[in-house]
Amino acid sequence: MNETEERTNLKVLGNSTSAGGYFLDVKVTGECTFNGDVDCRKMTLMGETEVNGRLVMESMKLTGECAVKGGIEGESMRGQGDIKAASIHVEGIKFTGNLSVSGDCDAEDMHISGALQVQGVLSAETLEISLFGPSRAAEVGGGSIKIKRSLGGKLIRPGHPGSLRFTAGLIEGDQVELQGTTAGTVRGGNVIIGTGCEIDIVEYRDSLDIHRNATVRNQVKL
Repeated sequence: MNETEERTNLKVLGNSTSAGGYFLDVKVTGECTFNGDVDCRKMTLMGETEVNGRLVMESMKLTGECAVKGGIEGESMRGQGDIKAASIHVEGIKFTGNLSVSGDCDAEDMHISGALQVQGVLSAETLEISLFGPSRAAEVGGGSIKIKRSLGGKLIRPGHPGSLRFTAGLIEGDQVELQGTTAGTVRGGNVIIGTGCEIDIVEYRDSLDIHRNATVRNQVKL
């Protein structure tokens, strides 16, 4: 019997619990707690889901809340709502809402509209963040990094620019474009420091553009 034949589909309507395990498609509409690791091909969540272990999947679509005690690994993660996890290693992320990671968060392509808290390293080959709330990471790394304030966020929180701020110790990438960012060091090839930024030191190889409403205390051509 091959692995596909051993897997079964799981469909949850309402409130339920599961021991976890290996599945083909997991579909939750309501509330579900998995008391163990979950390994599946496809996961569709609407409501509240808790995984007391690791979550491994090929694709996940979320509308609601998902809390994973362990790490999340997979190919595609998209949707809207709230995600909490110990770590995230997913190839493609397109998510609107709140993302909270107690360890590292990495992807090939990551597009986030909302607020994120990453206690470890946030990294992606292509990283785009549209800030709707206060966000931070210990370090940020990637190829192309773009962090901007959301116009929608400004409308939601008028008069509170601090609520649309990204904070990091180090931001390093080939192409770096920032708004509303506070950082110790920004390092890159082509660097654009936009409005509302406060940077201690910028190290750049090719070009540096600083907005008149940004603060850069030191700049170094590498």
